[in-house]
Parts: sequence; C-alpha cells; structure tokens
Amino acid sequence: MKIKILALVLVLICGNVFSQENEVEIMINLLENEKISDINIDEDAFINSISKITDYCKSSFNDLPKTQKIGILIIAHKKGKPTYEIYSNPKIDNTLKDQTLKDLSKLKIDNTKLVDFPIFISINSTNNGEITDFKAFTNPVKLKLDAYKKADLKTKLKLNKAYAINEALPILSAYQVIVNDKFVGVKTFGNLIQNANFNKTYDTQKATSLNTNYWRATLEMDRGNQLIPITKIYALVAQGEFDHAKKYIEILRPFSNPQTISNDYLETINYRLNLFYQDLEKEILKGISEHDKGNYKVAINIYNAILDIYPNSAWALYEKYYSENALKLKEDKISPEDKKDWDIAKVEIYKHNPLYHMDVRAKTGKDAYLLFRRQEIGGLFKNENEKLSDVFKYAEIASDLGIYDFAAQLFWLTATFDKDNSQKSIHNFLYCLDKLGDTQIKSNFKGDFESIFKAIEKEKQTKMEDSAIFKSMKN
Repeated sequence: MKIKILALVLVLICGNVFSQENEVEIMINLLENEKISDINIDEDAFINSISKITDYCKSSFNDLPKTQKIGILIIAHKKGKPTYEIYSNPKIDNTLKDQTLKDLSKLKIDNTKLVDFPIFISINSTNNGEITDFKAFTNPVKLKLDAYKKADLKTKLKLNKAYAINEALPILSAYQVIVNDKFVGVKTFGNLIQNANFNKTYDTQKATSLNTNYWRATLEMDRGNQLIPITKIYALVAQGEFDHAKKYIEILRPFSNPQTISNDYLETINYRLNLFYQDLEKEILKGISEHDKGNYKVAINIYNAILDIYPNSAWALYEKYYSENALKLKEDKISPEDKKDWDIAKVEIYKHNPLYHMDVRAKTGKDAYLLFRRQEIGGLFKNENEKLSDVFKYAEIASDLGIYDFAAQLFWLTATFDKDNSQKSIHNFLYCLDKLGDTQIKSNFKGDFESIFKAIEKEKQTKMEDSAIFKSMKN
C-alpha cells in the first residue's frame, strides 16, 4: 500500500514537471501514519479519494497566477467527514476560501480503518518534505506532540493511556490478526487484544504472562521483531502501569529491529514516558528535599498529592513509606526493628514495579539473599560488551525473585541473540513458563524437562546456600 501511495505522489509530481505552462502544480505530503497505510486504509478507495481532491484543485485553481500558493490540510478520520484547513500565500479572500471548504466538504472521501491520516496538498508550492510557504501552518503531528510536552503530569497520564487504547493497541493487534493462519499464537493473541476493552480494568497478567498463546506468539515472531512484548507494554500503559511497562521498554529496545513497525511504537512510548518521568521525578524530589530537612509531614503530603495523580508509582510509594517510618520513629511510635509497615508497603510497591531495587527487611537467610539479589540489578549494564551476559544475569535475578514472566522474556532474548548459550537460556525460559503454569510450550522442544527443571532448582538452591549473605544469617 505504502508503495502505491508514494507512486501516486511521484506521478503527480512528475506530471507537474512536464505539464504545460498554464497547468496548476500539485504536490502531496503524507504527514503521519503512511507506514501503516496497509492496515489503516482501503488502498483503491483511498487513492480514489485523493484523486477527487487533486482533480478539484486542478479545475478550481487552474486560472490562479503561479505566484499564488494554496495549501490544503486534509485529515481523514475513522468516522465522519475529513477535517479541512486552507492556507494561502499571499492570502486569498475569504469568499474563495469559504467556497473551497464548502466544495471539499461535498466530496465523498473514504474513511480510515484505525487512526487519522493527515495529508497536505500544495498548489503552486514545491517543498522537500518541509512545508514552509505557509506561515500559519503547523504540522498537526507537531501540534499534538507540543501539547503533550506542555501538559501537566495528570494530563500526560491521561494522554498516554488514550494513545495506547485508541492508537497503538488497535494498530499493533491489526498486524497480528492478518498473519498467515499457521501462526496460531500471533493470530489468537491479536484477536484477544483487538476485542479487549482497555477502557475498563483489564487483567493484563492473565492476557499475557498466564496466556500460552502470548508465549507461542513470542516464539513465532522473527528475531528482532518484538511486536508481541511491545503489545504487552501498551496493554500495561493502557492500564496506567507505566512503571511495569518501563522495565520491558528498557530491556527490549536494544533487541528490537529498527526496521519493524513495532519498533516505531516502542520508541514512541519510550519518548512519551521519559517526558512523563521527568515531571514525576521533579515532584518526588520536592518530597525528598522536605524529608531531608526533617519535614516528614510535608514530604508525606507531597507524596500523597503525587499518588492522587499517579497511584502506581513505586518510587513515590517507597518514599512515602520512608517518610512515614521516619515520622513514627521520631514520635517514638515504633522501634527501629519494627518493619511491619514495610511488609504492608512493599506489596503495593512490587505490584507496580516487581523489580524495584529496594528492600529493607530480611528475617531469614533466603530473605537476605533475595534482598541482595534485588540490589544486584543496579550493577548490571555498565559495560556494553557484557550486554548479553547481563541480560542473562538479570533474567536469573528475576527468576530468583519469582518474577517468572519478566525472567522468561529475558531468557528468550538471550536464547535468540546468544546462540552459544541458547540451550541453557531455553531451558530456563521453559522453567519460568512452567512456574507460570504453562505446560504446553515445552512440547515444542526436546528434552527431559522434569530432570532439567530439577537441575535448575538445585543450581539455584546451591547458589543461594553458598552465598556469603545467606551463610551470615545462619550464624
């Protein structure tokens, strides 16, 4: 589809180069979503729609002097008529402008299937992709981005959820449902996402981590095409679980093929969430500053205000616990050894970010070892040359912590990108799926998995018992 649209543009441009002197010159700019045109528009109908507009321009503006430049912004929508805006240089009178808008509104233009498709048609104005002849024009894509940048934290939260629900998930799932029927996992998972109502509370864990078709779909994709886990990222974003989504974003980006459509959406949500977290950090640091001054109640109020907007912030939840604990210690309401509040707080913290780096309580050798393992995450990914081995270590830590879905995702990355150690990664990947209750995926691989899983368990147990921190808690 993209090739045919671009071919149409070239035909129009080339036609103008060799046109007679008195013919109007027309150029088309596709402003956004041209890469997804194969799923977003009906090819023939949409080309016919664009032809109606260009034919109208040729007949209506043919008598204009070559110095008169006119621009028409068309935004085709999923429902209803397109949005039109007229630009001119020098400025045309309002009568001509109003008549043009009236005439254009009468044309039957094909709707898109999923998202808006903005197009800019220039008359007597050539450009190299940048529309510069019309001072009043601002690319609607830039307008949306600028509005997002200027939005406060609460609005950014709302905009990100809306973007995931109304744009990204429909597009990503559309690519899944059109695959060949032999890719059962991809197609089935795509249908699940397509029919889900993300405007309501949705069990993302059940749809992904606990869904054998999610894992089958992951295995069915080409290496580097991270369409399936990126869909999971957007499902988490749709539910406001940005912290959880961010952990997947961080680990998938180095392994995502930049030529894939899904990678564009990965980079987009990474950019959007980075802006969100910049704002969040500023607010949390205000609380930390008050805490450091001993103003614990002020700090707690700041964290409560943040959590009223974004209740799923593991960092804000942790800092709130920390300040509340400090206040209780100051008022002699608890002893330093009393960690009951932490036992309550950590449930919510780890719910939103299972890999949050802090833990403050260790009653047993195992507790101490897992606390140490959680803190080890901060020492990873310091050396680019050790990236793959660090991913495997990260997966092992996640597995030790019982975060089997995240561990499985990482083990599959190392299985596909580190061929020298792929068997070990696959065994650990299948072990994690077994822990999640999936007994089907392992049937696609050869091996005595009962023995293999027991060996993994034994290795994990031995590693823990041999650790210095575990031994220190025994004495």
